[in-house]
Amino acid sequence: MADAILIDTLEFGPEDAPVQKYEIYGDDEKTPTYALIYRQHDGDWEKLDDRLTFAARDEQKEVAVAMDYGSGDSLPELRDLPAEAREHCERHWQNSQH
Repeated sequence: MADAILIDTLEFGPEDAPVQKYEIYGDDEKTPTYALIYRQHDGDWEKLDDRLTFAARDEQKEVAVAMDYGSGDSLPELRDLPAEAREHCERHWQNSQH
């Protein structure tokens, strides 16, 4: 497996003092597969044991099989997967505040 690529970094909390951040990684810039979660602790970011995973890669494989594309056809852009990953991180942040 190739090295993961950092797609995006999101920080949540007060604007001047974020308390949690998510680093979204993927196989390429359009296919996020997981996010590492960090929490601010005494001025430093500490990585949590928890991480979010995204099913983008599996979904793309399923769609390719279901649509039965020939070898010369390229897979169409189905959705904005990085945007969905960002939304997933934001929901996780909001749910962790309760």
